[in-house]
Amino acid sequence: MADKPQIGEEMTKMQQDYEPLLPVEKKLIAWSLGIGLVLLAVLYCVSRFLPDVPQ
Repeated sequence: MADKPQIGEEMTKMQQDYEPLLPVEKKLIAWSLGIGLVLLAVLYCVSRFLPDVPQ
């Protein structure tokens, strides 16, 4: 049982092996968020300005 890794040990290893994001990764995150927000605004505007469809 002593050879099994403990959760605390694994967490400290993960924190020590921190690697910062690459510039290309930062750009991808920014583009994804930007596109998502723009599309959310477009869908909101479309839903507000289109007339309701009668059922």
